[in-house]
Amino acid sequence: MSEWISGFVLECETYVEVFGGAYWVYINSDIHERCDIAIYNDFNPYMTNLFRCASNPKTFSKFIDKKDPPLQTKGKPELSQACHDFFYQCKEDLFYTDFAIKKIREVLEDKSIVGKHRKALNEALTHARTTRQCNNNSERDVFGDKIKAGRKDQAKAMKYAYILTSAFSGIDPVDSEFQDYKGKYGSKFRAFYNRLTSDKFIPKLKKIERCENLSFEEVIEKYDSPTTYFYCDPPYWSTELYYSLHRFGEDEHYELMSCLHNMRGKFSLSYYDFSELSDMYPKNKFNWETKEFVKPAGATEGMEQSKGEEVLIMNHL
Repeated sequence: MSEWISGFVLECETYVEVFGGAYWVYINSDIHERCDIAIYNDFNPYMTNLFRCASNPKTFSKFIDKKDPPLQTKGKPELSQACHDFFYQCKEDLFYTDFAIKKIREVLEDKSIVGKHRKALNEALTHARTTRQCNNNSERDVFGDKIKAGRKDQAKAMKYAYILTSAFSGIDPVDSEFQDYKGKYGSKFRAFYNRLTSDKFIPKLKKIERCENLSFEEVIEKYDSPTTYFYCDPPYWSTELYYSLHRFGEDEHYELMSCLHNMRGKFSLSYYDFSELSDMYPKNKFNWETKEFVKPAGATEGMEQSKGEEVLIMNHL
């Protein structure tokens, strides 16, 4: 959808993606040629850190070269185990998601385990999950403070990118599992790395002036001006829990609406349609564009892929 969405973005001094995520609209378009500076923002500090490092692609790619992480390679299934182990080590380093929880769950699948033994395993599972959550929250808060202070961590950026590119697309990285291609495909991490060294993508990455770790209302307030263009791709209505390390629910949809109604700059806003949307953004006040698309995440072998309709709402023609 990037080409279609980016076609509506106006020339501007400052381009801001409020819910940056993987920054797909910017990365897969020529928006960098239509703005003076680009601003990345995401409430997830791990994503902000990743783009903060990637915005200096030469330095970050050299760092990855030195670390030389194991990569799945087409025709070499023997590399899978090293990639599997590195993936879970990255998760352990970033999220404290150790093997204990997974192993206990596997044992609990044996229905012959009953009585006090099953009770003990369930108690162990509860303890492991509580410990992981406490450690994860503590680590995330410390790391988040570091990112909010404007710093970056190349090691954590590389590990987070490795997790994202080694798990099923769209899955919360905290609870993701390693996808073993068994030598059938190459590494997605390699594709990510190639963008850091590509003449096509380097100018786009270097155009990123700043990578913020702010809530949507904070970044809009900070950069709103008559010469700013905002692209907003929030968690869609009723899918808010699909996203990782964020704060966004039904109330936030209305808070975002208030920000956009009172904005001095221009914006485009992505949604799927839902019953309240036309009241929130009346068609006599805002420009609506729609486009049907295939949902790649809904692909099933032997079945026709499901389709959806993207709604793009703008305060300009």
